[in-house]
Amino acid sequence: MRRLLATALLALPLAAHAWGADGHQTVATIAAGLIKGSPAEARVAALLGDISLPLASLWGDCVKGISPSQGYTYPSPGKYPACAPLETPERIAEMADYVRRNDRQCVMGSDEDSCHKQTHYADIAVQRSRYLLGFTGTRVDDVAGASRAAILVLQGRPAPGQPNFKSQREALLALVHLVGDIHQPLHVGSVYLDAQGRRVDPDKGGFDRTSFTIGGNSFNLVPASPTGPKNLHAYWDNVPDEFRPRRVDAAWLAQARRVQPNAGDPAGWPERWATQSLAQAGAAFDGLKFSDRQGSQWNLTLPSGYAARANAIKRQQLTIAGARLAEVLKAVFPK
Repeated sequence: MRRLLATALLALPLAAHAWGADGHQTVATIAAGLIKGSPAEARVAALLGDISLPLASLWGDCVKGISPSQGYTYPSPGKYPACAPLETPERIAEMADYVRRNDRQCVMGSDEDSCHKQTHYADIAVQRSRYLLGFTGTRVDDVAGASRAAILVLQGRPAPGQPNFKSQREALLALVHLVGDIHQPLHVGSVYLDAQGRRVDPDKGGFDRTSFTIGGNSFNLVPASPTGPKNLHAYWDNVPDEFRPRRVDAAWLAQARRVQPNAGDPAGWPERWATQSLAQAGAAFDGLKFSDRQGSQWNLTLPSGYAARANAIKRQQLTIAGARLAEVLKAVFPK
């Protein structure tokens, strides 16, 4: 089962700087600042009630605590500290209802165990220059498709198929998280490798399952950190202290206001967002060299200067994500 990473990171204290908590809340904090005083702020508050936008940004990962095999219960309250405010009986029931409608109703990847979990990502080869449904690693319910569906529901338009959002509140809870996901480069772009650690193109010559690297989760970092991330995907999910939500200030909001706006129907924006993140994934993988495959894993030593490059991209993506979340909320809630 893949992409347990974000949920596992939620199990850590917020001081662990996981994108699963701090990063998502930073995106939502930026967006909250940008919609302040607008009709969108009032509509968001009406839908979410006493759930703040930053707390709502965690909902998409916290629903992973619902266990279909245990009767759609939430068997481990307290396991994920960041989710604690969402662990009331009413909110757990709401999460369970969502999972029931988004569990086995889709065409599910062989490395997943519930439909809603595969809405958080795509795995497009970095050789591609844009997101296009049909490329290897895309699905109608991938992170772009799920974001589109949520936007359609918020616009009051039909969104058939998966994911199934029964209300605007549910679509909003999902979208606030998905906008963060789609701007994490390794949630969109990936590299596919052969047994010798050489890049292959899954869209040319056929897709070889053994080349799939699970969005960087199959890349073990060497030397291993005793306390930090163990693989490349975890490395990119982590955000440093200076990018945590409490660091969002007037200067950061001013930077977010300068992000170029989207045009056209908001339901089409997620594909553009995914295309931009795909380019950043290419930058994230640029210059990396991988070992021969060992079982289903490859070893990777990050080159000198990689941390500075990665942090610059993370800061940019968090800023853009916050700006785009605010923009889409203003677009779907103009009055």
